Order: sequence, then structure tokens, then C-alpha cells
Amino acid sequence: MMNFDEFTENVIQDIRSRAEGELHILKKNVVKNNNVRVTGIAVRAGDENSGPCVYLESFFQEYKSGGMKFCEIVEELYRLLMKHRDDMQGVDVSAFLNWEAIRRNVYAKLINGEQNREQLGEMPHRMFLDLAVVYYAVIRDSGKEEVGTVLIRNEHMEQWGQEEEILYQTAMGNMRADGEADFTALETVIKRNFLDFDLLLRDKERKKDTGMYILTNRCKRFGAAEMLDKNTLRMIAGQVGDGFIVLPSSVHEIIVLPPKDGSEYKTLAEMVRDINDTEVDADERLSYHVYVYSRDEEMLKIVA
Repeated sequence: MMNFDEFTENVIQDIRSRAEGELHILKKNVVKNNNVRVTGIAVRAGDENSGPCVYLESFFQEYKSGGMKFCEIVEELYRLLMKHRDDMQGVDVSAFLNWEAIRRNVYAKLINGEQNREQLGEMPHRMFLDLAVVYYAVIRDSGKEEVGTVLIRNEHMEQWGQEEEILYQTAMGNMRADGEADFTALETVIKRNFLDFDLLLRDKERKKDTGMYILTNRCKRFGAAEMLDKNTLRMIAGQVGDGFIVLPSSVHEIIVLPPKDGSEYKTLAEMVRDINDTEVDADERLSYHVYVYSRDEEMLKIVA
């Protein structure tokens, strides 16, 4: 059985053979959020400097477990790369160099500060509790369809001649321009995803309200950034109660609980750690802490 490096090289060779010189097939080492390092295969057509990239780790696990044969993996990877090879056609890359052209597509996301300490030196950011606010731009094609995102780095700021404060205000404005936060009871979220949800519950439990809510944004991507909006936090306090608790579910969403006795904070922190370590992908983990909102101070605090 091949190790990962051998697997990667053989995959690249086989896909290059299939492409027959028509495309550039490249190995790409990527550092993702939380310093997660992954290896991918990228495809470039002609003189283009961007194109789709497919990460190999999950395919290698399928190979090791016997879930897929090597030839099946190559076939699937080739299919994915060919399917998305033209995604960047029609994208005006030069627009990214112009602040006025890109500003409506700038957004903020929250990531773990400590886990991303090295990368933060390369990008504009500000700290928020134990988290860092960083920024990304949505890239769209000529038909205004989204084809990807680009993390905003220091060199982009130099090109635009903008300060981080302008970036923050722009990102927050764009977040609200896209619509209000999505604040929904957990039961409703589950029903959206599982049509037979009622079958999972006993009759006596169906009307039981856990008091748990999910906070995210309308597109369900990097929705934990809704914690930055003071108006959203005030709205939640009015609905759930002052002293509501925030559990960092992932970079995409957070869980909100009604106020609880301080003696429960440690147990909640242990629950967050267990879920992070067993259920959340490493590059999507947000924090291991528990937060509580103070309406008087209009801010979140770390309590565990």
C-alpha cells in the first residue's frame, strides 16, 4: 500500500496522462485555517493563474480503508477537476486590484487567534476576545455568480491604500446589507435538515423546548461573525435573556443558550471541547471557550 506522498505523486502522474498536456496539473500545499496543512491538485488552463483545487486527504483515507480503488479515485478527481476547470472564466481578476470595484464583496470572518497566530502577521485583522477578525472577498464571474473567495492579505491593503478600520466598517456594512442574522431555534434547524425529525422524538418530547438557538448568517458561511454585531446581540438578549451563553460551534455558526448558573460553565466548556475534538473539522474549529453576554456592558465575556 502506498504512503501519502507516493499516493499523491501517482495521482498527479495519472491525471497528467489523462489531460494529455492540455492542462497544467500542479501539486499544491495549502495552509488552511487553524494551521491545518493539506495537499491538493490544482488545474490551470493555458496562461491562467487560477483554477480549481481538490484536496487529497479524504481520498487517501478512502484508499487506505478500501472504500475506493486507486483507479476509482483518479477517475473521480479527474471528473471534479474537469467539471470546475472553467469556473474562473469570465472573472475579471483585475477588479480585485481596485478597492471601489471589490469593496461590495468584502466580508469579515472570525477565527481562533492563537491557532492562527503566524498567519495573522500576513493579513489585516483585529482581536475579539480570544478570536481574530479577518477579511475575505467573494469573487464573482461576469454573470455575478460566486465562484470562490480570497483571503485579504497585507499586500492587498497596500494595493488598495486602505486601513483595517475601513475594511472592518465595510465588511460589517456588507454583512447587514445582505440581510439580518439568522437566529433560529435548534428544533427548527433540525426540522429543516431532517424531514422525519418528529419520528426521532417520542410523543412526550415533541413539544419540549431545549431553549437552544443557532446564530449564523443567511448564507450559512462564516456566520460566527454575527457575534460582532451589537444590534444582533441586543436582539438575542431581548429574546433569550440578559446573560445568555454562547458556545462556539464552528466558524460558520454559534449556539446560544439561556442564562445559566455560573456553576455550569465548566461543564459547558468540557462539552465544547468534546464536540470540537470529535465532531468539528480541525480547520472549522472556532474556540474552546464559553462566552456570556452582559446587556449592561453590551459585550461578550469569556467565562470558561
